[in-house]
Amino acid sequence: MRQPPIPADQVVPRTVGYLDPEDSTGFNSRSAIRRLTTEPILGLLLQRALVMEVAHAKVGAGVTHHSLFQSRPLTRAWSTADVGLRLVWGTPEVARAAATQVYRFHDHINGELPEPTPAWPEGSVYSAHDASLLLWVWATLVEVMEVAHARWVRPLEGEEADALYADMCTFARFFGIPAAMIPADRDEFTSYFESVVDGLELMPTPTSSAMIREVLWFRKWNVPGFAVRPARVMAIGTLDPRIRERFGLELSTRDQRLFDRIDRFLTRWYRFRPAGLLQCLPPLYVALRRPTIGWSKPD
Repeated sequence: MRQPPIPADQVVPRTVGYLDPEDSTGFNSRSAIRRLTTEPILGLLLQRALVMEVAHAKVGAGVTHHSLFQSRPLTRAWSTADVGLRLVWGTPEVARAAATQVYRFHDHINGELPEPTPAWPEGSVYSAHDASLLLWVWATLVEVMEVAHARWVRPLEGEEADALYADMCTFARFFGIPAAMIPADRDEFTSYFESVVDGLELMPTPTSSAMIREVLWFRKWNVPGFAVRPARVMAIGTLDPRIRERFGLELSTRDQRLFDRIDRFLTRWYRFRPAGLLQCLPPLYVALRRPTIGWSKPD
């Protein structure tokens, strides 16, 4: 059951994300983020990113209590993709409108942890505007892009890797994460990511564990198993072993065989994808997008 929002004067996040109305992404056709986010392989690891996000006790509680994912997962997934495309491929005005839309939705996402965690006592408040939570969600996207490219496209190294990370940092600042909180370079990012994975924030709780199962199995929604199994096994198979062990996410022998087959196929054949054509699709979608598409209003 969805919990009522906590009054704003009772929500005290450590640092609040803030959208600068004058800021701009500055992305163009030469931007690394635009070149490298057109890879459809990233969609195969979307569930992996979601698992890492909701493994964080406060993010998991927020999604459980307020997200449309459990009742309308396809609508929620489509809305997320729509916003992401507008943020990266839209004009400054389009991107700013998308960010503002997300922030207005986040205004309603406040609450209390329903159980104690190793990091926080029961009743600790959470808010979708907490910049530390925004930073973690952003970090999962950075990490998924690196993993997908390294495994099936090509390792991102040198200037290309630095350019992508610089664009992702621009994206983080545009989305309201204070610059002082964003790891300055890829080495600092690795240290930050490892500190979260090794820390107490990703320790299992009943709420976060249940949300992970919902993300991977769609147990509260009538989705055929064959439709979600490939993405589930790829998500679990590529997850950090520490997260898999904590949340009991091990592949069965049958699922491991499926993972190995998909992995071998992508490793051998993915390089023959029509990359040039794929780069034309996101800007075309943004240009033709109907204004009525987007996030549903919160209940």
